[in-house]
Amino acid sequence: MNGPAGIRSRRLLAGGSISLLGCLLLGVPLFDIWDDATNLSWGILTTIAENALFLALAGGLVVGGVWLVRSDWATDHVTRVARRTVLATVAFGALIAWAAGLQLQVMGALKPYVLAMNGVIIGAVTSFGVSVASTQATAYRSAADEERTQRESLELLYRLANDLESATTHEDVYEITDARLTDIFGATPVRVVVDETVVVDTAEAPPSAQPAERVPIGERGWIGLWGDDFDGHDVATAELFGTHLNEAVRRIERETRLREERDILEFVNRTLRHDLLGDLSLIEARLRLIDRNVAFENPTHADHVEVSLDRVDDMHEFIRTMRTYMQALLADDHTLEATALCPVIDAELEDIREEHPDAVVERSSIPEVAVQADDLLDHVFANLFRNAVEHNDAETPEVTVDAELVDGVVRVTVADNGPGIQPSQREDIFEQGEHGTESSGSGFGLYLVKDAVENYGGEVRVRDNEPRGTVFELDLPVATS
Repeated sequence: MNGPAGIRSRRLLAGGSISLLGCLLLGVPLFDIWDDATNLSWGILTTIAENALFLALAGGLVVGGVWLVRSDWATDHVTRVARRTVLATVAFGALIAWAAGLQLQVMGALKPYVLAMNGVIIGAVTSFGVSVASTQATAYRSAADEERTQRESLELLYRLANDLESATTHEDVYEITDARLTDIFGATPVRVVVDETVVVDTAEAPPSAQPAERVPIGERGWIGLWGDDFDGHDVATAELFGTHLNEAVRRIERETRLREERDILEFVNRTLRHDLLGDLSLIEARLRLIDRNVAFENPTHADHVEVSLDRVDDMHEFIRTMRTYMQALLADDHTLEATALCPVIDAELEDIREEHPDAVVERSSIPEVAVQADDLLDHVFANLFRNAVEHNDAETPEVTVDAELVDGVVRVTVADNGPGIQPSQREDIFEQGEHGTESSGSGFGLYLVKDAVENYGGEVRVRDNEPRGTVFELDLPVATS
């Protein structure tokens, strides 16, 4: 009788036995009232007054049985009260009946028997009250023990979270998990499965066996509880445990992946700094030596050398940009500094005018403010200005740079009169390795622009220019004093 219907039946049986006992004992004062009124010719009010207390006590038992059924007590507590009350009443009644029988035999009168039965009523009510009080005390103690257990479980979970936060490997996580599961669940058999691998197992059950309760660890595993000596609080504790465990495993995987990526970046940075840049400098020196000392009979050969030198200069610039970008990524104490905006823009505009004297490059009003930035800011504008000219199909490329203060940011616009960018491509152009169909570049420039500006806390947008072309908008946070 452990199901809901069985528990309800036990409560009804326990409460009903108390109410039935009260109904039976009501017969004693009712009999005395009838006897006084018929055999002794007492007034009805007089005999009712004489038995009023016993009527109230017996009626109290009837009501008490109903109260037990409807109370929020555990069913075990309800049955304990009923069992104690009935057994005490039977025992007390047996003693009184034995004493009353002796008096009836010796005195030949019925009144001592009635008085004795009234004593049974008092004993029944007393045993009921004592049972209720003792059971209530037991319930309070049980609730206090449960609260203490829950508090201890929460403290253990808090220590678990701190321990898992300091773990650096999966092995550390599983070792901490094993120890804390024993502290929290005690002798309850537990099995922990992560990524289809059993990492903790105190269940002593075959791998194919199903636990009595199975709690998920995110989407990568589960915690199984065996046996029947756990409750809903244990299940809730296991769920919190699984949440902490899942977060710890994900954090370690994320940190491992970041360390691996950092190692790769450091390797690439060393390669750029020592190998590629050194070899490129050697190639440039040899080409310039040829350019100065060799007189080519065929002018085309001289053009080849000049094109090669231009490409070497471009590669130098690209490698320097990459080095600056990776140094910013790898720096442990990388911080943003207040950087004057106008000098950076003016320097890059001067470079683009020298590189492309046929282009029309205009600078409108730019606020004299400093923005939060780092060494990549000049590369950001260099890439935007170069793209605006080199990817321009107009007979005379035109580039206009403007800026204004808007709600704590400087909004810089770089507008050109080129072919424009289709709306469907405006997000893709910022992806690493992406470039236009007419571009022969690496596809890194605009990726650097977006990544750097967002690291500053800013934003990059693209829209159409009128009547043709593209406008890049950069929102750069103003540096605070």
